Amino acid sequence: MDDKSLREAFQATGYIVRADPRVGDVKHVLRVGATHPLLDTALTAHGHASWAFLTAWNPHARARSARTNERLQRSLRDLLEARGHPSVSAVGVADDRSWFEESLFVPGMSRDEARRLGALFLQKAVLWGRVGGVAELLWCQEPPLS
Repeated sequence: MDDKSLREAFQATGYIVRADPRVGDVKHVLRVGATHPLLDTALTAHGHASWAFLTAWNPHARARSARTNERLQRSLRDLLEARGHPSVSAVGVADDRSWFEESLFVPGMSRDEARRLGALFLQKAVLWGRVGGVAELLWCQEPPLS
């Protein structure tokens, strides 16, 4: 996938955080460039000012087998737990429903750590945000040309 197509794919994705007490017991659908006031309220109530939406699926934006993706995702979840970052089950879904990637929503994660973890798991980009701000796409590898 070329850089322009990749950027378009990230823009045309719903980043779904499944209902959990840490996010106000409701499902949230995050979008690149959008604010998410209900999520902000839930995160603030738990003392968080930032968040990350991460996956280990499909490194280098290349499709992998279900078995490989499950193994990689388990490694990401284990690493987050070892670093003291509880996560919430999430999934990224293409607007046209042509693909999805199981993911993890991580309250309280810094921008730098989100980018480092994305790079560690060979992701092209991760979604990151702060309370009161918009969801940002952080490039973990060479950024695509605008």
